[in-house]
Amino acid sequence: MSEMITFTLDGNTITVPKGTTVHTAARKHGIEIPVFCYEEHMPPFGACRVCLVEVEKMPKLQTSCTLEATEGMVVNSQTSKAVDGRAGILEFLLINHPLDCPVCDRGGECPLQDQTVKFGPGESRFFEEKRHFQKPKALGPVLMLDRERCIICARCTRFSDTISGDNALEFIERGYKTEVGTPNDKPVDSKFIGNTIMLCPVGALTSQVYRFRARPWDNDHTPSTCTLCPVGCSMTLDSRDGEIMRTRSCKNEQVNDIWLCDKGWFGYEFTSNPDRLQKPLIRRNGKLEPASWDDALSLIATKIKEAKPNGKLAAFGGNPLTTEENYLFQKLFRDVLGVNHVDHRIGMPALSLEEEGFAPGMEIAIGECEQLSYAVVLGVDLTEEFPVIWLRLNQGINHGAKVLFCGHYTPETAQHLSKIVVHAPGSEMEVLKQQFSEISALWQDGKKGAIFIGSQYLNGPNRLEILAELVQWKTKLPNLSLNILEGNGNSGGARLAGMRPDFGPNETKLNQPGLNASQVLEKASKDGWDVLYVAGADPVAKFPAKLWNEARAKLGFLVVQDMFLTATAQQADVVLPVLSFIEKQGSMINIEGRVQKLKPGKMIPTGLYSDGEIFKLLALKSNSILSVDADFEAKLESAAIIAKPKNAQLKATGKSHITKSAGLLATFAPVLFDRGVRMRHNPHVSKLVEEPRIRINPQEAAKHGIKENDDVSIAANGNAIKVKVKLDKGVADRTVVVPMGFNELPVYELGPLLSGMEVNIKKY
Repeated sequence: MSEMITFTLDGNTITVPKGTTVHTAARKHGIEIPVFCYEEHMPPFGACRVCLVEVEKMPKLQTSCTLEATEGMVVNSQTSKAVDGRAGILEFLLINHPLDCPVCDRGGECPLQDQTVKFGPGESRFFEEKRHFQKPKALGPVLMLDRERCIICARCTRFSDTISGDNALEFIERGYKTEVGTPNDKPVDSKFIGNTIMLCPVGALTSQVYRFRARPWDNDHTPSTCTLCPVGCSMTLDSRDGEIMRTRSCKNEQVNDIWLCDKGWFGYEFTSNPDRLQKPLIRRNGKLEPASWDDALSLIATKIKEAKPNGKLAAFGGNPLTTEENYLFQKLFRDVLGVNHVDHRIGMPALSLEEEGFAPGMEIAIGECEQLSYAVVLGVDLTEEFPVIWLRLNQGINHGAKVLFCGHYTPETAQHLSKIVVHAPGSEMEVLKQQFSEISALWQDGKKGAIFIGSQYLNGPNRLEILAELVQWKTKLPNLSLNILEGNGNSGGARLAGMRPDFGPNETKLNQPGLNASQVLEKASKDGWDVLYVAGADPVAKFPAKLWNEARAKLGFLVVQDMFLTATAQQADVVLPVLSFIEKQGSMINIEGRVQKLKPGKMIPTGLYSDGEIFKLLALKSNSILSVDADFEAKLESAAIIAKPKNAQLKATGKSHITKSAGLLATFAPVLFDRGVRMRHNPHVSKLVEEPRIRINPQEAAKHGIKENDDVSIAANGNAIKVKVKLDKGVADRTVVVPMGFNELPVYELGPLLSGMEVNIKKY
């Protein structure tokens, strides 16, 4: 139990844990003291000086945000000396601050504005001309700086130092010339820069996406959830006149706290992109032409009815859909159409329960990352795949946690990690056995630890052996959690809803499992297929062209349900437009298994339906009523953590499949800012995308006569793709890092994307 101390604040006797600052104690007891530089998620800084209080036996006023309360201390925040001191600081801050509140994006939600009204002098004694700068200064594609507004509180630079750890912003110059800048004056390099806009107390940093679009009092605010990655961060949708103006983080201490990644802050523009589909399309005379909903649904119903007797119907997709919509999707095919050929894992490994060993999910809440004493990160680049989990884990590092990383290449967070072990694919078991003694040393006295394991380790031939080894770690080291980090969007909800061929909702065992997506296409390419229904997926971009083209040639009828005319939709017989995640009611299941709620935050476009509504309308065409069963709906309404990594019967062979070849081995790297269908239609976020290149260690490249920026072909399984090279010392020997999520780099041509796939590289 923490040692407690008692002190006096404004005549009140207050008892707090030792180490508590005066400002924190005051806030907890309802005493308001103004702050600008202070932010509870970062260490006290004391730069702005506006939180001054008077302390007995101290001759000068003290900054309450940096002053620890001590036993018997007597503090006054309302004496004339303290009140005048704070008013003086505010007066100084306003000497050069422009009085442009009517045109400032922060107007109406500005701490400087509010504090000046409450604690300021009301009138300034300074009449000199204020400083002027050319404005605004673009620090990057999404971040704008109005330099004359900045009060040098350092919230933004400290966020970059202590929370994101990417050092994206820094102060340049000194004295009165000090201003916010970037290292080497380059465009800001961060995945989390939107948070600095939220933290800025004066409107110096603003969003290029939201700038001048609305006033906060004009906006309607809707709590919802970001579904663009499996973290499922809580967010607020701000809309005016039915249109989304901006998205913001919504505090959720168990998940994202107050943070979002930049995909969450700025990745909503695709919902109003002019290329968005507005009407159903039917292929007539070889061309997709606009049609009525009734005509489109009637045609689909007819084709399904014709195919139903032989059961050659399949459903692909589901990760962008809500959990309820996934439930309806699989129910339409299972209960109404009588087939189990449903799969949401398009572009993901299609493993059976026995092959996967453990289901994706976490044994701890995301918020618990901050309380860890140590962690082992295995084969996952957190900032690229689960970005806000990195922010929470980095807070744990700030509190003293030691983090060991093992993987095929060095992550961008390397400077914050205790140890990094980089190795070629295939040697995971060897590395784990070598590192166990170090993990044991970190464990001392039952300290709380966590394993985070991702695709580099899980998408290889050693998956079950690796998981069996980690189970042994958990047996030997109590209080060590196992967290399986894999999936896309709402894949957790799709799994729970039963959008898989091998089990139904809640992993209900099926008497006669169906075919997975790959098996459907292989079957179609040989024997033909009647109907394929694709919702929220783009299989053309996720399977080898030869397999897809052969299957499509023998596919009788293709339905695609999406927001845009994807590569798959361009080949469809019927295309149905749908709503986006910010226009839907429902839920998603995040990576820790938590039910996160979605609510529509903008006006529903005329003539469009949600995926779930379309499934219901289609069922009616087959004289069936489709609904979410009451027990499943009740489970989702509970909003509890309902899924954990489950041992599906771990049958490790005891033999590692270590590649003996002396050739190069591929590892596949998801990236946060890719060129997926939705991200391509975000004009600002698309500027954050780096050109896709394979990465290889310079020494390894030299062996093959390859240099930086060379055009090369990378070949495997009889197929080859063309790409440029980037040399990277952080990549393991014999390893090629291949980025995913780019149409111009069709990695699925190489076959199933398994870590350790042998590849050949030649200059193009």
